[in-house]
Amino acid sequence: MLEEIIKKFNIKGELVKIENENSGNINNTYIASFKLLNGNIQKYLIQKINTTVFKEPYKLMANITSVTNYLKKQIITDDNHQVLEIIKTKDGKPLCSIKNTNGELEYYRIYNYINDAVSYNSSTDLDVVFNVGKAFGNFSRLLVNYPMPELEETIKDFHNTEKRFQDFIKDIKIDAEARALDVAREIVFILKRYDICSTIVNKLGTEEVPYRVTHNDTKVNNVLMHKDTKDFMAVIDLDTVMPGSMLFDYGDGIRSTSASCSENETDLNKVFLRLDLFERYTDGYLSEMAPYLTDTEVSLMGESIRIITLELAMRFLNDYINGDTYFKIKYKHHNLDRARTQIKLVEDIETKMDEINSYIMNSYHKYKKDSNV
Repeated sequence: MLEEIIKKFNIKGELVKIENENSGNINNTYIASFKLLNGNIQKYLIQKINTTVFKEPYKLMANITSVTNYLKKQIITDDNHQVLEIIKTKDGKPLCSIKNTNGELEYYRIYNYINDAVSYNSSTDLDVVFNVGKAFGNFSRLLVNYPMPELEETIKDFHNTEKRFQDFIKDIKIDAEARALDVAREIVFILKRYDICSTIVNKLGTEEVPYRVTHNDTKVNNVLMHKDTKDFMAVIDLDTVMPGSMLFDYGDGIRSTSASCSENETDLNKVFLRLDLFERYTDGYLSEMAPYLTDTEVSLMGESIRIITLELAMRFLNDYINGDTYFKIKYKHHNLDRARTQIKLVEDIETKMDEINSYIMNSYHKYKKDSNV
């Protein structure tokens, strides 16, 4: 079926092969290789959009089209960095829809493949971590003046931690899969931290915490690095680009890059926040964004790490209680194990908050002073 879908897009050359590339938790991804007339191989990324998560695919693609077009204008003289390019269908659309055997519509899109790039699911290389932070800081900086009314909220309340907490309580009461009793300890851990859930969202949209274009999935593997220099080449996976707070992106960036192990680790003794990685990511991010942040945003950066980590713990646990309907799982208790890992990470972050806040302030003042803005 993929071959038929590909024929609907503006792609030249002879299809050579299609490879499955399933590293993400949400969409199904494939790499298609085409042989051009000159003998060169051109690759493309093909994705089937998960409409359980993204219920309005055309609205999602409108966001991505608008943001990538804006970014291209910002880096027009930049030869080192790139922006994802959407390959249009032959009738000029960013998506192709097709009915499956059940009569349900499926949506596919294609992006260009960026050559000489590598991505890492995780890295302890301090240069890589610095450049991941710098990439997302650069992404935010280039979009500082983006016209926010043009951006849609494609997943309502995505980082509304307060709303997620209320939904979590409702789902515990419903307990559709009769799993809540078995995870009482984890539930209590989250309940005890209700007071921090509204810290960011209550200020969002004010002068203190203004709306900004946020990526909302600032993982290491959403930055493509040059295979030789380790400099960042492009920020990818723009599905969750929406109006939000930079605190969402920074907090999740630290959570994902600076944890001592992956979200799937089951040995909780191995789970903690690595301060060396936190420091490098923070330096990378603030080297781009320090001049543009408000005092309140800076003061909440440390707390955002704890809040976003708690939020993800809650999301994993909620998905487990609901019967694993959102995140892809590889075994029955996968989401529960993920939740426990994030809970342990929250505990460790709480022991290091003084060091975290102190370093953020020092880094902020350094890069703000060095800036020409």
